[in-house]
Amino acid sequence: MSNPQNVRTVADSPEAAPGATTTFVRADPRPSAEGYADLHPQLRAQLRELQLRTGTATPDVGLLLRLVNEHYQRIETERRGIAESMRLMADEARALEHTAREQGSEHLQVILDHIKDVVLSVEEDGTLRTFNPTGERVFGYTEAEVVGQRIELLIPEITIAESETVPEALQRLAASTGDTALDLAGRELWARRKDGESFPAEIAVSKAPLARREMFVLCLRNVTERRESEQAMRESAARYRLLVDHAPEAIVVLDVDTGRFMDANDKAQKLFGLDRAKLLEVGPVTLSPPYQPDGGASEQRARAYIQQALEGETPAFEWTHLDGPGREIICEVRLARLPSGKRRLVRGSIADISERKRAERMASAEHRVFEQVTRNAPLPEVLASITRLVESAAPGTAASVAMLAEDGHAFACSVAPQLPEALRTALERSSIGIRCGSCAAAVYLGRQVLVADLGKDPFWLEHRELALGAGLRAAWSTPIQAAGGKLLGSLGVYRCEPGLPTAGESQIMARAAQLARIAIERRLAEEALRGSEAKFRGLFESIAEGVYQSRRDGRMMSVNPAFVDMLGYRTAEELYALPSVEALYWDPADRAEFVRRVESEGEIRAAEFLMRRRDGQQLVILENARLMRDGAGRILGYEGSITNITERKRAEQAIFAEKERAQVTLQSIGDAVISTDAEGRIEYINPVAERLTAWSLAEARGQPIGTVLRLVNELTREPVESSLTGALGRGGVGGPTDHSVLITRTGNEVAIQESAAPICDRAGRVMGAVMVFHDVTKERRLKRALAWQAGHDALTGLINRREFDNRLHAALLSAQRGEGSYALLYIDLDQFKVVNDTCGHQAGDRLLRDVTGLLQSRVRASDTIARLGGDEFGVLLEGCTLEQACRIAEAARQAIRDFRFNWGSSTISVGASIGIVQICRETENVAHVMSAADIACYAAKDAGRNRIHVYEADGVSDRHREMKWVARVTRAADDNRLELFFQPIVSLGSPGSRGFHELTVRLRDEGGELVPPSELIPAAERYNVMSVLDRWVVGQAMTRLVERQRRGHPLPLLAVKLSGTSVSEQSFVDFVLHGLGDPAIAAALCFEITETAAANSVSNARYLMGELRRRGCKFALGDFGTGVSSFVYLKTLPVDFLKIDRQFISHIADDPVNRSMVEAIGKVGRALGIATIAECVETETVLAELKRIGVDFAQGIFLAHPLPIAQLPK
Repeated sequence: MSNPQNVRTVADSPEAAPGATTTFVRADPRPSAEGYADLHPQLRAQLRELQLRTGTATPDVGLLLRLVNEHYQRIETERRGIAESMRLMADEARALEHTAREQGSEHLQVILDHIKDVVLSVEEDGTLRTFNPTGERVFGYTEAEVVGQRIELLIPEITIAESETVPEALQRLAASTGDTALDLAGRELWARRKDGESFPAEIAVSKAPLARREMFVLCLRNVTERRESEQAMRESAARYRLLVDHAPEAIVVLDVDTGRFMDANDKAQKLFGLDRAKLLEVGPVTLSPPYQPDGGASEQRARAYIQQALEGETPAFEWTHLDGPGREIICEVRLARLPSGKRRLVRGSIADISERKRAERMASAEHRVFEQVTRNAPLPEVLASITRLVESAAPGTAASVAMLAEDGHAFACSVAPQLPEALRTALERSSIGIRCGSCAAAVYLGRQVLVADLGKDPFWLEHRELALGAGLRAAWSTPIQAAGGKLLGSLGVYRCEPGLPTAGESQIMARAAQLARIAIERRLAEEALRGSEAKFRGLFESIAEGVYQSRRDGRMMSVNPAFVDMLGYRTAEELYALPSVEALYWDPADRAEFVRRVESEGEIRAAEFLMRRRDGQQLVILENARLMRDGAGRILGYEGSITNITERKRAEQAIFAEKERAQVTLQSIGDAVISTDAEGRIEYINPVAERLTAWSLAEARGQPIGTVLRLVNELTREPVESSLTGALGRGGVGGPTDHSVLITRTGNEVAIQESAAPICDRAGRVMGAVMVFHDVTKERRLKRALAWQAGHDALTGLINRREFDNRLHAALLSAQRGEGSYALLYIDLDQFKVVNDTCGHQAGDRLLRDVTGLLQSRVRASDTIARLGGDEFGVLLEGCTLEQACRIAEAARQAIRDFRFNWGSSTISVGASIGIVQICRETENVAHVMSAADIACYAAKDAGRNRIHVYEADGVSDRHREMKWVARVTRAADDNRLELFFQPIVSLGSPGSRGFHELTVRLRDEGGELVPPSELIPAAERYNVMSVLDRWVVGQAMTRLVERQRRGHPLPLLAVKLSGTSVSEQSFVDFVLHGLGDPAIAAALCFEITETAAANSVSNARYLMGELRRRGCKFALGDFGTGVSSFVYLKTLPVDFLKIDRQFISHIADDPVNRSMVEAIGKVGRALGIATIAECVETETVLAELKRIGVDFAQGIFLAHPLPIAQLPK
């Protein structure tokens, strides 16, 4: 008897007999093969497979159960249909075998060739013997390639374990279980084509004798398409599920036979307010009221719609459903049949259209209200329709509309059909206040008032008892406002239960209030129109002017009594009977002109025409008319008025001859003319005066002259008496006045120049006066602008150097008279050139404006700030001691130092060097003050920049004297006191060749004397202002060359010597490149760079020479031979001339060393193709020696002295 621990009992499969169980007994750890003899053959195969997989003889029961379960599930769910197919195939194969025996192998081969499955025969050792055509198509091998090969060629994984052999695998696959369905069931594994691609296949193996040997017959089918089809079906089902779950409407699936839903998406659960489990327990009958709104029984009608769907139709209809709590939902339902084998399933798509139906009802009700409005129904009737609209759209409510009285203190009327009359009357008669109900409070506050419980709310203090007695508990009111914001009344909604309106009810109230606004506004507009019509009708009947309306074809439509009387007719009907109004005009062409003008211009004003009375008399009329148009803009006719001016015209003609000449003169002159009577009241102003004063003649006539002609002094803004007033008072002629400004009627100001004279009678009595004036606004503006520009800097708005000198001069005179103490600050910005070079001139301009603001915030209001030029500022301090001046200067310096200039992504710090000069009684003149300030400022710069320095006259050092020269250079460049000289460079080898001249610069001081270069150049080089001189010389050279080219003169070669500072400045290079647009000008320039300058910055020199040589310029290397590396530069610098230093030239005749040096330079130059120039040639002996050596050019006072550029040969 077995151990109880080795026994396990489980329930049998569903197919077993009820109550049957299977008992598993743990096997002996080492069972014999005979232990499996009584098991089912398939189970024995499973156990063998398990042993092969686990590699142990003891089976794991759990693993075995899973293996068996998987196998049976695969058999039952996926292979049932294929099993029958395989059985038929096996039967067919046996039938074929039998037939083959009977009919021969040929007939069998035909069947094998046309079968749809791959059929193989394999020997017991796994060798392939036959291979049908289907196999050739499936695997891509020919029969010859396969026969004799191993089965692994086609089915590499036929074995399921490393220890299993192919024969064992074939035996396992061909093992019989005694169950035909199981035996013929296909097994899935992977096969491989000739191209190496694997594919899933089903294989059935049977063992049969063939040619007296045991053979295995394999039937194989490619199941790739079936797998793809199964996958597609799964994906399709998943997509359908996703579409259903995310559909915008509720979706349910109804089992018609059970009458219950069998599926529903989330939208359906939300729509009906039921969870999925409860929803699947009911059907459409349960979720519908017994009867639909039209009275039809829900159950019968639902059955009819479902039947239509089952018959293939897709009915769509409106349906009233019930949700879980029993509330009605108006829905739109669409049904469709779902294919499902023997079950009858119908899919329903349900959309909640409650809001849409509510909107449709609202739209219908609104349409009815608009119909009433358009047919001018009585206002109470229209307002009653609006209350019914609210009550139908919001069931359980009562509505009222109250119209506000004209004074706004009470209601004019109130419409509330569903409210008790007593309550309606009390509310209507209430004054507008916050305790007289919701409607009165809404009007009083000008906003919506929502009372959730009127039994407690103070808004209902005066009418609470009446409202509660009527069963009302909640009251909501919205003010009715016109488009312009005017209050017209209020809309009230009442409910018997406490609470606030829902969002839908609030929307209904808003729309109803808008409808009420339209109805009330229209009624008010109609009443206003009727009043206006009555008023204008009275005016039309009583006005003295003739008023008419005529059609476009000329027939009269309407005339007033004055029109009839003016033209001598008895009745208006006589005029209506005229075929055309043209008969009323004296000249029919006047009517044509009237039509042309009014249709082209839209209206005519004060047009004079001649008309004919009925008795034939001529009338002069003044006509005003305009077009009449319909709603589409088409012209219907004309309307206008006529005034009889016949008598006036006669009077005008009587005096026209007298005034014609004067009138023509006054109308045509360019000056404004005003004439007055003796009291100063205006009698006449001409058109120019009308335009200048903005008064028309008609408006100005009779007005005092001071009313029309308001004059003020443009400087003091004090009122000015006009010359006309003076002429009336004094009786004399008033001369022209300056600084008078006319204040026009519109408030504009016009600068005028005026004169006046009295008008006297024969006795000399003043009868009036006439004034003539003209507009001088432009002249004065131009004068002021010129005066301002002459004294101010355009960039900063500060006064300029000229105006500053004037004020400084005035301060100097005051100090010399002992009237006050003054000090001068001379400010020069540090690092301004960095800003200009790195950020551009726009940044420099912005910096100057910023510094101006800093200075203005640091000096006193009485002080004067000026921009003296470039980045230099001057500050004149009035009533200031030297100590105070130092404090102010230090404050300005610190402000500038602390300032951070931001431009783009750059932040730059700047500083200021400030020179201070005390102006006292002993100060000589303005030039001395400015020079001293210059020196002090440059002393501050020389001491390290960003500091202040006080000028001390007794302690002027050599540095001060040199700095004074720097200031003189800078000021001379600004004042254009630099002069250009030239000295010829003579060719020693070919006289008469192209002119070659070196340009030099001279400075003319304030006294008019020329300053020699020996004093000018050292200071300029020391304090880095040589680039100013170089820039000026190069600019002058290019200007002279352009002028000579324009005049057709030949262009000489002009040499300009550049300092090391200019060579290193990119801005100087850019300046030269910008001016060299013409290649001919570039070819006429030669730039000399000294050997020292080249040595200090070889890279800059090479860059400059490369850029300018590409444009055609030439270069000379100056002071050549003074350095030990002179000849090295010839390798790196592209030069055209070598200028031999003067120390070798002056003693060349008597010093063999110097002569040898010059000879060596000449030979090197000739070898390299570089011409040589000898400078400082002062004697004939030196010149002769140079010619002997072979120097190409010579320059010096022996040949020619420097001359003014004006003497340059043509």
